[in-house]
Amino acid sequence: MKSLLLSICITLSISVCSQSYQTGHRTISFTDISRNNRAVATELYYPAGTAGINVPVITGTEKFPVVIFGHGFVIGTSSYEWLADSLAKNGFIVALPVTEGSLSPDHEQFGRDIGFLCRHLITLDDSASSFLYQRVAERSAAGGHSMGGGASFLATVYNDRINAIFNFAAAETNPSAKTAASQAGIPALIFAGSRDCIVRDTTQERMYQLVPYPCKTFVNITDALHCHFANNNGTCATGQFFSGCNTSPLSAGNVFEKSTALLIPFLNYYLKDSCNSKTIFEERLNTVTGIVKQRVCSSDTFVCPGNANTYVFTGSGNWSIAANWTNNNVPPALLPAGAEIIINPSGNNPCIVNISQVIAQGAKLIVAPGKNLLIQGNLSIQ
Repeated sequence: MKSLLLSICITLSISVCSQSYQTGHRTISFTDISRNNRAVATELYYPAGTAGINVPVITGTEKFPVVIFGHGFVIGTSSYEWLADSLAKNGFIVALPVTEGSLSPDHEQFGRDIGFLCRHLITLDDSASSFLYQRVAERSAAGGHSMGGGASFLATVYNDRINAIFNFAAAETNPSAKTAASQAGIPALIFAGSRDCIVRDTTQERMYQLVPYPCKTFVNITDALHCHFANNNGTCATGQFFSGCNTSPLSAGNVFEKSTALLIPFLNYYLKDSCNSKTIFEERLNTVTGIVKQRVCSSDTFVCPGNANTYVFTGSGNWSIAANWTNNNVPPALLPAGAEIIINPSGNNPCIVNISQVIAQGAKLIVAPGKNLLIQGNLSIQ
C-alpha cells in the first residue's frame, strides 16, 4: 500500500506525500524558572513510528529541529493540528503553547513563551529523563497565526537564537510586533490572505518590509480568509461573519496546500541544511497558483553547509545513468534514513526509474513541482 501511495504522490508531483513519519502527540507543561516558575502548557507533536498519544519518537538516531507555533486570539491549538501534523510527518518537533487563551491575553508573555520553548526544547536533547533525549537538533523556528503571528516576532526579541520565522495573518501586538519585526535579523516567510478583513494584508506586508534580513518572502494568498489558517475555527469564523468577510471560493484545504508547499522547503533549508530545498522553494514561488509574492534575496548570510546524503537528479531519462545526477552521485539502492533524493529533471523530460530502489524509513524522495517520475522498475518505501 505504501508503494502504491508513493506512486500516486509522484504522479501528482506533490512532494509532501513523501513524508516519512507518523505523528506522535503529547500534552506537556514546561516550567520557565526565569519567570517565577511560569508553567507553559504545551501540545507537542513529533515524528513517530506509529501515530498516537504518548508514543515514542521514531527509532533511530536522527535529530529533529524545533518549530514553535502561537495560536490566534481565543483560538484553541487544535485548530492548527493541520500544520502540526504536516510538520511532524516531515521531520519537525512542533510545540503549540496553550497559554494566553483568555479574552485579555498578555502578548508579551505569549511572545516570551514562544521564545522560551524555542530554547528549552533544544535543551531536552541533553536531558536523559526526556523522551526527546538525543533526538533534538539545535535549530528552531518561531511561527504563529494572528495574535500568535505577532507574538512570534516578539519571541525573536526574547530569544536571539531562533533561526527563522514564519507566520500567517500576523496581527499587531502590545508590545509592537512591527517594532520587533524591524529587529528580526533572521530569514522570514510571511503569509497573508487577500480577503482577510480581521487583520488586513497590509499589516503583514508592512511587517515583511520592516524585517531587516536580506533574504525574506511575503506571500499573499488570493481569496484566503483570516480563519482559513485556523481551519475555520468556529469562534474565528463567527467574527468573520459579523465583519462581513466570511465567504471565499477557497477551502481551508486549499490554503493549507499552498502554505505547506512553500513552508516545508523553507524550513528544510534553514533548519535541516537541505541545500536543494532553496531551489525547490524558489521554483514553487513561481509554480504555486493563486498567490501574489514579494521576495528580496540579494544576499543571504545563512550558508548551507550541504548534505552529503542528498542526491539530485537533474538530467533526463534513466535513473541508472550517473551523468543524470549532480556530480555523478547516484543514490544507493537502499536509501538510508536521513538521506534524500530530489527529482528535478531538465525541461519537460522525465526521470525514469529503471532499476530497483528502496526508500528506507526516515529517508525522503522529493519530486519538484511540475516534474515527472516514471516507474518502469521497482520503487518501494519502507
